[in-house]
Amino acid sequence: MKKVFFALAVVAMFSFVACNGNAAATEDTTAAVEATEEVVNEVAEDATEAVEGMAEEAAAETEAVVAE
Repeated sequence: MKKVFFALAVVAMFSFVACNGNAAATEDTTAAVEATEEVVNEVAEDATEAVEGMAEEAAAETEAVVAE
């Protein structure tokens, strides 16, 4: 009988660890989230500008080839 209770206790410990028994956040991460969002927005803006520049260059090259 002791082995059964011990096995149940071990299973319960693993389930608490796997389910993260403490669901509340232990530290404030809003500053990190805001900083990450700023970086992502900057990268997205840079990528948009780069893509628009490449599209303009491709259009100019196409016009030059067609004009020949």
